[in-house]
Amino acid sequence: MSKKRIEWIDVAKAVGIVAVVFGHAMTRHGTMFHFLYWWHMPIFFIMGGFFLKPIVHNDWIGFFKKRIFPLLISYLICGGFLILLSHFIRGESWSYTIFYFARLLYGGRTLNHYLSVFWYINVYLLALVFTSIVITYVKNREAQIIVAFASLIISTSYKHIYFLSYKYIPWDLDVAFIAMFFMLFGYLYFHKIQQFVKDLWVIIPAAMLTVWLFWMQHMDRFNFAFFLKSKIIHASYHHIAISRVSYITFIPIIVCLVVFSASYYFCKFMPQFLIKPVQLLGQQTLGIMYLHKAVIDIIDEAGYNGAIMETVLAVLISFMLSLMYGYAKRKIKNSRIRRSIS
Repeated sequence: MSKKRIEWIDVAKAVGIVAVVFGHAMTRHGTMFHFLYWWHMPIFFIMGGFFLKPIVHNDWIGFFKKRIFPLLISYLICGGFLILLSHFIRGESWSYTIFYFARLLYGGRTLNHYLSVFWYINVYLLALVFTSIVITYVKNREAQIIVAFASLIISTSYKHIYFLSYKYIPWDLDVAFIAMFFMLFGYLYFHKIQQFVKDLWVIIPAAMLTVWLFWMQHMDRFNFAFFLKSKIIHASYHHIAISRVSYITFIPIIVCLVVFSASYYFCKFMPQFLIKPVQLLGQQTLGIMYLHKAVIDIIDEAGYNGAIMETVLAVLISFMLSLMYGYAKRKIKNSRIRRSIS
């Protein structure tokens, strides 16, 4: 695989993160709100599987150093920063703030306010580990597909379980098995997806189906809710309940394919001066994911309302802060290298 970045993947990440921010900025939970939640988290788990590889020579230490620890460190640093920021801006007590550091370690649904989206990092890290275990030790492709569906079916077969009499599971562990389904899909079908995004015979029907599903949801003939963090999933057609698994298997993947294809054709036909800023935005999705909820909450407390304006401000401010964090991180790393050489 070429080391050159695939432009449409970065653009799809940008589309996905804007959808995440817009979903959090919306106060009216109508058709558009539900539509965004169908796909805006699954798309990141699918893309997370694109470049995964089996662990060679059981080098799990190398895997954790390269893929897990950097994300874990950023999770703790950004989480700690936002906990302290929330303490001063929201006027929280020190006892609440200190206990929130324990909640940061516990993760999952215990995180709220500025850190309400941090569950995603918990689940993403767990899904990375689980998926890597599967593709390393389950060699047969058909068996990997069976594992993917089994993890989805089992993890959606119940509404809620308790952990040692506590109502929240650490790091949303059970949600990670749903995420693993999407990550395995991305891993197994990345090359097919690269073909499908160019194939209008596939994408036009998929886009038409997406529009039809959106309209049916709006007309209340079709009802699909898919909220991963809280594991709230229900599906019905003409108010007749049907299998949640069939909807999860089908709808998010169809919509993600449409987003992938739109991103591909955007990169194919648009000039570079338009592509590059969107691509750069897509390369900062993690920082935007961490910071945008705090920005939205601060904007709300300042008295500014309006989902579109909040989305624009939250994306731009989080984007700039993410770039600054990356720059500072590189400066510190380079200074350490120079000191070690001298």
